[in-house]
Amino acid sequence: MAIRAKITITLTASAMAAAATAHTGATGVVLDRMNGMTAIRDIVAELAPMMQRTVPYDAFTVSEGARVISSHAGEKMLSLFPEDSLEGVTYARSEIWESWQDFESLAEDLEIYADALSAAARNGLQPAENMAAMDHSAMAAQPAPPAEKVFTIAELMGYAENPGEIAASRAVAEPTEPALDLTKLAADDLFNRISGTCSSCHAQFRAGRS
Repeated sequence: MAIRAKITITLTASAMAAAATAHTGATGVVLDRMNGMTAIRDIVAELAPMMQRTVPYDAFTVSEGARVISSHAGEKMLSLFPEDSLEGVTYARSEIWESWQDFESLAEDLEIYADALSAAARNGLQPAENMAAMDHSAMAAQPAPPAEKVFTIAELMGYAENPGEIAASRAVAEPTEPALDLTKLAADDLFNRISGTCSSCHAQFRAGRS
């Protein structure tokens, strides 16, 4: 079997596993959105070692993984959060609907960054010697974390003890900034933006860290 075929099967299996291991007791739209969030988490977990340079980088895997994230973001994600869907087993907080525009913006950002990563996967990683001096002039407030810092999946996804701190360290620019062509960025820069968006969203709108 071709390597790329194996990779595609692995990515598909991750999404299927998300559905198979859905939270006990969840049904309907709540179950659907839990499956979607779990699929995103699994892809982040799969890509993180590449971005942290602990396993070889593979552009095809990154591109396909980003496509999976995109498929669960944007309007698709928003459609799974209708009003009054807090009944039963759910980690969603009422703040989602109280601050809907903020939640909508994060969902859209996630889709934009994921689409950009899918296209930019061929760019590879930022050269290690340049990581500490990356130009983040188009990014908001705080700089990216030092190159030697390796985040856990819990931190990347906003499940850590201090998700607000992780979100702040992953500060990102508005994806629609006209002067910035996201598809020209390094893959790990875009991955950081994706994980920062997830972390920010979970810090504001998700109850619990499991």
